[in-house]
Amino acid sequence: MSDTKRIALITGASRGIGAGIAKYLIEKGYFVHGTYLKDKVLAEKQFAANKNVQLHKLDVRDEQNVKQILQEVKKQSGVLHLLVNNAGVDYDATVEACTPEQWREIFGVRCDGTFLMTKYALELLKKARRSTIINITSSFAHEAHPEFPAVAAAEAAKMNFTKSCALGLAKYGVRTHSVNPGVTRTPLWDQFGVDDAEWDKMAKANPLGRNCTPEDIAKVILYLDSEQAEYLNGEEIYVNGGNHLKTS
Repeated sequence: MSDTKRIALITGASRGIGAGIAKYLIEKGYFVHGTYLKDKVLAEKQFAANKNVQLHKLDVRDEQNVKQILQEVKKQSGVLHLLVNNAGVDYDATVEACTPEQWREIFGVRCDGTFLMTKYALELLKKARRSTIINITSSFAHEAHPEFPAVAAAEAAKMNFTKSCALGLAKYGVRTHSVNPGVTRTPLWDQFGVDDAEWDKMAKANPLGRNCTPEDIAKVILYLDSEQAEYLNGEEIYVNGGNHLKTS
């Protein structure tokens, strides 16, 4: 591996937004450590034995598993320039319908996982001259969503954690940001039965006339990790074509 490559670790990289971010960063010269939870076959298919990616099976809720993967990253790469906390899980469940198990899973992946990855990646992030943490968050953090109360609550917690890290970790030269994607067509939406007509409707309702893509998100992450953004810290970037500005 070239010493000039920047090293990234992306959770939830086997599909959707995470896979898109990983592929884009690899194209831009990064070496990527990507994690998956269940589908090893899909993860391997996404990257087709690309020499610039290393895949790791990881449950971000499991402290020992997180420590193990970070030790593997340390052994192989020695340093970490970019951590992208992307792993997520959703359930379309109102307060009445949401089970305690679903609630704990959502908070476990979105909040506990982000905390554990950040905590144990710090050793490697501090070794870099310029390092960045990007938390993939959501406008749900600022909105009421009766159909997704657990997700909205978890995103609010994750957003505040991002801000706390921006201040608390700056002394190490580590900058922390949140990136809030708009509606992005990924397999995560399959469970909700959104069809082509609904995707077209959402696109037409967007100020820029289309839905978000993983590459849109990846471009912002690349910028935030670049020298051009080295004085930015604690930013909350919406990648949604301006949708968050609408009142209805």
